[in-house]
Amino acid sequence: MNTTLTLTAHDPIVARDGRPFGIGQGNRMRGLGWPYPSVVAGSLRTALGKAADLQFTPADSKRLFDVEVAGVFPVVDGKTLYLPAPADCVAEEVIEQVDGKPEKRLVAHRAMPPATDAADEGCDWPEGAALRPVVIAKEDDFKPKDTPAWWPVERFAEWLTCVSVKFDESFLLAAKMETRDHVQLDADSGAAAESRLFATSGLSVTHLPRHQAKPETGHKPSFHDRMAEVTLAARVRADGWPAMEKFDTWHPLGGERRLIHWANCADAELWKCPGAVATSLAKANRVRMVLATPAIFEHGWRPGWLNDQLEGTPPGCELKLRLVGVCIPRWKAVSGWSLAEPRGPKPVRRLVPAGGAYFFEMVGSDTALSLEKRWLEPVSDNEQARRDGFGLAVWGTW
Repeated sequence: MNTTLTLTAHDPIVARDGRPFGIGQGNRMRGLGWPYPSVVAGSLRTALGKAADLQFTPADSKRLFDVEVAGVFPVVDGKTLYLPAPADCVAEEVIEQVDGKPEKRLVAHRAMPPATDAADEGCDWPEGAALRPVVIAKEDDFKPKDTPAWWPVERFAEWLTCVSVKFDESFLLAAKMETRDHVQLDADSGAAAESRLFATSGLSVTHLPRHQAKPETGHKPSFHDRMAEVTLAARVRADGWPAMEKFDTWHPLGGERRLIHWANCADAELWKCPGAVATSLAKANRVRMVLATPAIFEHGWRPGWLNDQLEGTPPGCELKLRLVGVCIPRWKAVSGWSLAEPRGPKPVRRLVPAGGAYFFEMVGSDTALSLEKRWLEPVSDNEQARRDGFGLAVWGTW
């Protein structure tokens, strides 16, 4: 049973990174820019177990681990899904004259490998991987600027089908980090306890800043002009769980027990592949995979479903692909603490961050249209990592 959930935040979400925090370890909690998929999956499974009145025995835990969770992503007006910015977009700041006044704006440059191998070019990747350099066509030097963190899915589809993208106020910036200072009070004196001052940081996910906010009038931009009201969306596949049919509960997400309202949503179209992407894939012999959530691969940057010749088939697909170029940010780490047996710290795993782009050529004469069904489906190597939502990918052409 596929279920789309709407998550509405009551408090800023605390999504901690792996640095120590606590008495004798560190007095400042450092947060991530967005919660990892495992945080969402763990919270949802706990809420589902409570709704089903489970005792969380080893058998119950195994059943819960089989529940597939994907997300979360921002949604505006309940109908527009947002995806993280692709790494193969390089933004240049230019100054244009608008109504006689200079105005700064961002221009998107597309990074991609050359269409054919060049004898004098290559990439210094580990293990001698035969990859082509991923470059932009612009020859003039410039200092790249940060692109908007969140793209509406319609504009993302344009990027995936090689249509030029112009940044406007429909794009959203990263969630604002809210820092709170705390102190422990001495029970006897009522004053601050010695060396018991600490700070936490949380993500405000009820509103996200707009890119290049413009006022509707000639006055200073209002709060509505500057900030977009958002909810969060997650997809759950949970066969044999009647509690998911009418899921409506308050449950914490992340650290510090910050509350989120979880409820069923009837709009499954949020997760559907845009028609323009499907049309482009049907005619393509070169395809591009962009990660919408961080991915976990057996070989670090390289998916385990690729062999030593960089050829392979993505999970759940029969199409054979050959990797020719990669454009990914620096790796990130994920760990955690297991409450299931055996309890204790989880091993540190390396992630390919969201936005990472992989460029493939098709092997054989098959059509790439089958990738339409793999829109926002996981491509991580490990089956449990896929159930946790690591490595959701979208597909396009180049």
